[in-house]
Amino acid sequence: MVSSTFNERGADVGRRAALISGASFAGLATAYGLNRLGYQVTVVEAAAGLRRGGTPVDIEGETIAILEQMGLVELVRAKALPSRRFEFKNADNTTLGSIGVSGDQASEVRYEIHRDDLLDILFGAVANDVEVLFGRSISSLDEQAESVSVTLNDGKRRDVALMVGCDGNRSNTRRLVFGNGDQFTYFLGGYFFLKVVPETGLVAADTSEVFRAPGRMAMLNGYDDRTDIGFGFRTDAEIAYDYRDRAQQRRLIQQRCGDLGWKVPDMLASVAGDDDFYFDRINQIRMPCWSRGRVVLVGDAGYCVSPLAGLGGSMAIIGAGRLAAALERFPDDHASAFRHYEDELRPFVEQIQQRAADEGMSTMCPADEAELAARDREIAAGHMGW
Repeated sequence: MVSSTFNERGADVGRRAALISGASFAGLATAYGLNRLGYQVTVVEAAAGLRRGGTPVDIEGETIAILEQMGLVELVRAKALPSRRFEFKNADNTTLGSIGVSGDQASEVRYEIHRDDLLDILFGAVANDVEVLFGRSISSLDEQAESVSVTLNDGKRRDVALMVGCDGNRSNTRRLVFGNGDQFTYFLGGYFFLKVVPETGLVAADTSEVFRAPGRMAMLNGYDDRTDIGFGFRTDAEIAYDYRDRAQQRRLIQQRCGDLGWKVPDMLASVAGDDDFYFDRINQIRMPCWSRGRVVLVGDAGYCVSPLAGLGGSMAIIGAGRLAAALERFPDDHASAFRHYEDELRPFVEQIQQRAADEGMSTMCPADEAELAARDREIAAGHMGW
């Protein structure tokens, strides 16, 4: 595996301009890397501030090495959550099998950290060194021979040497550069709902519980001060819904999961009437190429692995580190750098995507009684395969 790098470069490096779309994990880590390589970096974020909320992030392997190079691993370790136990339950709340154990200290080789804490750590690492513009998005891109002309939604134009799209699964950069529609979306056959609420008493701290029925699932993640409540369901094809209509999305969850039993009635009561939740199809982004000209994609914008992989945050940071390594190796040749970045990272991305598609959905949301029974047997035997 080729290592990532954020090494400091000398003061004689020219301050070439780079623009990053998205103040995400990918965007902030990329901003750090490009700034260290001598670029004058601007990050534009469509939201009014950092996009907060969501489930904790697992940090391990190459991601830890990158954070060490950034000088941030101690900050991550200080915010790391205790070790977590993951339990599969039946309708009577009997534990069918479990992964991991509870403990007082986080693992030395794997950390779980609240998403907002990691976001704050990454933002703090760049806030004094790069320009961050909230409430701004990209309206158009026009590539010239030696630059990209970027027009923002306020009408102002920036001419930059590199443009990096770090703007997520529904990337505006990807749409502007590679085309409209869902041509790069790989639908995994289901939908997922997630809401973070104050501690509910439904699950112990430092414990996750999952209950599954054919084609459906319910999940609880317990922490000292909050609970993640999740629901998932399978569909044969994508369903039509208005992404702005939160009441409609709550009704979908009630219709699909309301009769599940287990702890579901109390879970639904805990999320009722509040529009601050996540609901979306379970999908991946699979592209034949992650760059075009002077524009390159990092993280979910180019290669979303889906929530089933459990590696979205780590993959964003790994992608940022790999891009920085490639640009350092080819400092005056962005085309070679982008090609090297993709050639080195794509096999790992495709491996994770395939594992999530083949095993993740089957484990978390079995399609039918036969698949559920087979997965239950594997869980009881301690053979997770996922």
